[in-house]
Amino acid sequence: MQTERPLSDREIKILKQIEKRLDKRKSFQIRFLISWTLLAIIIGLFAYFRLETTNERYLLIGAIVIYMLIGLWIFMEFFLKQKNERKNIDFVYDNNKVNSIKVAAAEYIELSEVEDEGVHYLFQVTDNEILSLGGQDFYPTKNFPSDNFEIAICYGQNGQILLLEKYNSGKKIYPKKKIIGQKKWDLISHPNYPNPENFTIIEGKLENIERIINDKKNNST
Repeated sequence: MQTERPLSDREIKILKQIEKRLDKRKSFQIRFLISWTLLAIIIGLFAYFRLETTNERYLLIGAIVIYMLIGLWIFMEFFLKQKNERKNIDFVYDNNKVNSIKVAAAEYIELSEVEDEGVHYLFQVTDNEILSLGGQDFYPTKNFPSDNFEIAICYGQNGQILLLEKYNSGKKIYPKKKIIGQKKWDLISHPNYPNPENFTIIEGKLENIERIINDKKNNST
């Protein structure tokens, strides 16, 4: 179910699109810094010749310098963040590995969104195995969940998720049961609930999930 494979054309295309967005963002950041600096100079010059004392002019110059430094600080913050994102993209290219999770299941339980924590799922992947996954990347769509799909994940150099895509190759399916409200929180906050971020698999059947979570002492992955 969980395997590693090389980057596909789809993932490479997505990474190229991310790079294009970074290029556009960089261009915007440069224009921002230039505009910010010019604005400080223009306003400063306009005010400078209307001040009467040397002390007032010194204070104005100090304010202008601080204003320009704030603009530079904002620019550098975005610049360093973007530089790190590019390093992560290069790492993915060089590593050329995708963590592929393939799911074939006809039945699942949906733990619906309560606030903004995303949607969680429990899939019956074999007669006696349940897969847990979910979060803000897994909202239902017109094609997802389906009875056959792949989750493709690329990790950056520090283990953060750089790319997460869902590829549907089956037909759309609907939950056999929805768990909402406090009942969801009671279940998902239980220490025995299988970690969805790790795509945890536990033994059992969906109809017994509440008893399994409440009774189970250890989860297996």
